[in-house]
Amino acid sequence: MFQLSRSRIALPVRLSVIVAANVFVFDVRTACANEELARGAEFQDCAICPVMKVVPGGEFVQGSPPSSSGHFHSEGVIRTVTIARPFAAGKFEITFDQWDACIAAGHCATVDDGDWGRGRYPVINVNWEEAVAYTEWLSELTGKPYRLLSESEWEYAARAGLQRFRFFGLAPEQLCEVANVYDLRSKAEYEFGWEHVSCDDGFAGLAPVGSLTANGFGIHDMQGNVAEWTQDCRNRSWRFANLDGSPWLNGDCMLRAYRGGSWLANGPRYLRTPDRYRYLRARSDDLGFRVGLSLY
Repeated sequence: MFQLSRSRIALPVRLSVIVAANVFVFDVRTACANEELARGAEFQDCAICPVMKVVPGGEFVQGSPPSSSGHFHSEGVIRTVTIARPFAAGKFEITFDQWDACIAAGHCATVDDGDWGRGRYPVINVNWEEAVAYTEWLSELTGKPYRLLSESEWEYAARAGLQRFRFFGLAPEQLCEVANVYDLRSKAEYEFGWEHVSCDDGFAGLAPVGSLTANGFGIHDMQGNVAEWTQDCRNRSWRFANLDGSPWLNGDCMLRAYRGGSWLANGPRYLRTPDRYRYLRARSDDLGFRVGLSLY
């Protein structure tokens, strides 16, 4: 069982916890002394800040066996990664509402919404450097160390305790309960000739964040909707990557890791927790990000 000791908190952090429609402020040291609260704690540091979920520490097996459907050579060896301490991950992907607040503050650039709309839709057409700039603005705004998730943190949060490589262990036809994917509805609306998932998630294209069921950690859209930038640099495999969940910042850092597949061009082969890399200045209608936060 996950245990969180109050004595392990290095600095006091004041957080706003959302319970129903109310917002409560508490000191994370006190909250983390209560295991049940710490496990599912949900907080927001300001009105326009992302809602965050506390993810408990633990370990998971990273990568996938060569026999796994959709396995890529770059996934390399299967290895155990240990996340020693809890961290926070965005409950949702960063939205246009949140991005537009950063634009208004003069810290972020205007980006195209692809005619999907703004508001609660996930921000798209954001490159890696711009995603990092948003986290830097959020850190300045709150005084907290916001950042992108590492690849390992992302995969751990996505699996939410499940040691499955595809679809959270769901059958493909059940995937639409938790993920906005290129499905029967998308195929009917946009016939690209791509492989599709044989279910209907209710959206032909991009969906507002949180439209579908959260995973076991209470986090939404970890598969599908938009792919998400992470911190890590490209390497040929994970063989020598960090085993503590921290980002791998050596290698070809002009290419950065992204995770989660998307609703658009990624069929079942891509809707897996291990994923790939893109040029750090790349933009796409199906590429966004979520933020992470160190609690210690």
